[in-house]
Amino acid sequence: MMKENHKVLLTASQLTALRQLIGEEKVLTSEEEKVVYSYDASKRKYPPSAIVLPRSRDDIVKVMRFAYEENIPVYPRGSGSGMSGGSLPVYGGIALVFTQMNKIIEIDEVNQSATVEPGVVLSELQHAAGRLNLFYPPDPASAEFASIGGTLAECAGGLRCVKYGVTRDYVLWLEVVRMGGEVLQFGSDAVKSVSGYDILRLLVGSEGTLAVFSKIKVRLLPRPETAYTLLATFSDEITALGAGIELLKNAFVPSALEFIDSLSLQCAYDYSHDQRIKDVRGVLLIEFDGKRAQVEHDCSEAREFLSRRAGALNVEIATDRQSIEALWQIRRYLSPALFQLGPTKYNEDIAVPRSELVATFKAIKELADRHKLTIAVFGHCGDGNLHVNFMFDENNKDEKARVEQAIPELFQMVIQRRGTISGEHGIGIMKLPYLSLEYGEAELRIMREIKSIWDPKNLLNPGKIFPSDNFRTPPTTQ
Repeated sequence: MMKENHKVLLTASQLTALRQLIGEEKVLTSEEEKVVYSYDASKRKYPPSAIVLPRSRDDIVKVMRFAYEENIPVYPRGSGSGMSGGSLPVYGGIALVFTQMNKIIEIDEVNQSATVEPGVVLSELQHAAGRLNLFYPPDPASAEFASIGGTLAECAGGLRCVKYGVTRDYVLWLEVVRMGGEVLQFGSDAVKSVSGYDILRLLVGSEGTLAVFSKIKVRLLPRPETAYTLLATFSDEITALGAGIELLKNAFVPSALEFIDSLSLQCAYDYSHDQRIKDVRGVLLIEFDGKRAQVEHDCSEAREFLSRRAGALNVEIATDRQSIEALWQIRRYLSPALFQLGPTKYNEDIAVPRSELVATFKAIKELADRHKLTIAVFGHCGDGNLHVNFMFDENNKDEKARVEQAIPELFQMVIQRRGTISGEHGIGIMKLPYLSLEYGEAELRIMREIKSIWDPKNLLNPGKIFPSDNFRTPPTTQ
């Protein structure tokens, strides 16, 4: 069992046995390779003792049985695009990396489903489905490189949640491997199933702490005939945010509804010199998809509504691929552009009910003023999910201390407004100290009990989600 600040190093004999078990070429141990698999998008760094690249379910079973017998922690990992440190090997041990299990096994046109291995890159599945006039809706910003196993582990969201929901809404069944090597399957090929407990939804979003995914079947939808994008500009942030809420209240159903605040827009303009956002204080990016006639009608009605009733300065409609891409490029500029404000970014993905969005946004800006911090806000206002970006210099001890004081205040405020501390990134190690703000001891006890049933030795992705009797906070980053 893991103890605080304990790092597990595989012995020479264990490494030899592991290589003999699954093949020399599937086990990596060089210092350079350890560095490659030591970090993710959270920018924290914890090197594993060994990296294993399984190519089949049998490989996974052998590794999970070996690790269980030898008391070695295992850390499942996809493409390393997670924002919460969910795949980091904080106690050493084995990084189980799924990049070579990347086959699209089948796309079933009749039943509108896809069976895949966990290492399939999300955009590759989307493109493959599209060639058959099908559509996999989950679309996180990392879709070009994120693996589907990782998006299931974190229950990824993205731009289309407002209309289509999140990853858990598209999983039909999962084949998983427990610590010790037991293979299980939950879910059904049927679109509807209420047989027994819904273990499937427990596994999706469990952040790799309960079992390892070895095969995944997801639901697909018919691909929308077309999609148009609107850019609505505003003279102030509150009007922009309020306009997005009013749009939904008035029975518009966009497939994406994004908000960008003035600080983010200024950075995007300095980065891109896009004249459409010069001197603009707030923006909504809105997408409608479906049958062409319906999309054209919705866009026209939305432009009329935003201009006449919601205070928009200007509403531009993009209808061809090039102009649509140009509008969404504004949103994509944000992550690199924000580093004009500071070399360090903490991106908190809070979510609140839509009725609390305006008050929450105001409170975030008050928090920034009170702590003398730079905080840029953008995100998926259609589903109440805002990305709160603390921009600072972590080498400035005073500034870093003010950020670390402000973050729990942010989370407390969000909980008071009936929200959650993570809308899509997960808890991992980044939010581990704060989960008790959202859940009481009784709820956390039940979570720990579930964990102990699935993983009694606490060897699968230990040190994530919540502290327990077997582990506390991860050791200091290296």
